[in-house]
Amino acid sequence: MGKRAVAGFLTLPVLFLFVGCSAGPEDVRATADETVHTALFDFEISNVAAVDSYLSILPTEGNQLVQMDLTVTNTGEDSLTMFAEDFQIQWGDGEEDYGVCLGAVDDAMVPYSYTLEPGGTYTGTMVAQVPTGTTQLTVAYQEVLASGKDGAAYFVEASL
Repeated sequence: MGKRAVAGFLTLPVLFLFVGCSAGPEDVRATADETVHTALFDFEISNVAAVDSYLSILPTEGNQLVQMDLTVTNTGEDSLTMFAEDFQIQWGDGEEDYGVCLGAVDDAMVPYSYTLEPGGTYTGTMVAQVPTGTTQLTVAYQEVLASGKDGAAYFVEASL
C-alpha cells in the first residue's frame, strides 16, 4: 500500500497538545499485533479477519466485512475522549479507498465515543466494510496539533 495522507476523518482526532513542538510530522509504520506509541496514547490493532457477517450486519453488494480488535491505553495525565472514527481504514491507493468502522450494534463494538482516564485501557471490536477481494488494509490515525496542523501519522498494516 502506497504512502498517502490520512484523509476524510469525520470527527476531530485527539489533539496533540505540545504546542511548542518544532519537529515536523513523521509517518510511523507498524503491523497488526504491534503496539503503536503516539504522544497521548498507545494503540494496537489485532485479530484482523474477513468475516461473512457480524450479528445483524451484512456487507453490501461488492463488499466484504472486516473485523478487528482495537486496544487503546491512555499514557498521558489527562482524560481523553476518543471516537470510533479516529481510526481510518484504508485499502488501496485511490482517493476514495478509505472508510471508518461501522456504528456499534452491541457492547463489544467500539462506540461512537468513549473516555479514557489516565492509565486506562479500552478494548473493542471494529467492523468495517471494504471491497470484495481486499487482502491488505491499513488502519490509520492522524495526530492533530493544538495549532490545528497535522502531527505524526500512524499506519498499521494488516493482511486478511
